[in-house]
Amino acid sequence: RANVCPTREFLARGRQEMQIKSCWHCLAENVSTAHMIGCCPAGQDARIKRHNQICELLANEARKKEWVVFQETQLKDKHLELYKPDSIFVKGDQAFVVDVTVRYESKPASLANVAAEKAKKYEHLKDRVQELTSANTIKFMGFPLGARGKWYHGNYELLTELGLSTSRREKVARSLSRRALFTSVDNVHIFASQ
Repeated sequence: RANVCPTREFLARGRQEMQIKSCWHCLAENVSTAHMIGCCPAGQDARIKRHNQICELLANEARKKEWVVFQETQLKDKHLELYKPDSIFVKGDQAFVVDVTVRYESKPASLANVAAEKAKKYEHLKDRVQELTSANTIKFMGFPLGARGKWYHGNYELLTELGLSTSRREKVARSLSRRALFTSVDNVHIFASQ
């Protein structure tokens, strides 16, 4: 969490010309904690597993509140390009298109920026989502979690819209944040052990 993992980048601070900073698994020039947790191919399977676990936990919360959940539905835009939003939650004439991501929190606004980026990614598919769900009100949302356990406050909006009580929202937030943090630690172990 403190970003002091002894990576090659960290160990090279102050002596750039003398230290090797490149990744021993891929061709990346700098091995940082963010690289180990979020980019390196060595941890890709673990990252996919983490992502799917978080999506499933979120989907289960929605199902408990009687939302219909479409997971990784394939939608084509007008240029026939394929998109797969993580989840589409539907209840009555309301739908939420949600894209989950776990990102390394490098700046205070990192998670807010990625939430906006993820929401915008699928907005052009509004007509396709409407055809699939028959919903009149469609909202596109990013659902970012910090790789070091930071909770993005904007995620409460989705949990509130799904109908979770205040206490349940807090429990879900803690659970998802812990899952992101612990699986990030697992990614570091996988990276270091190979």
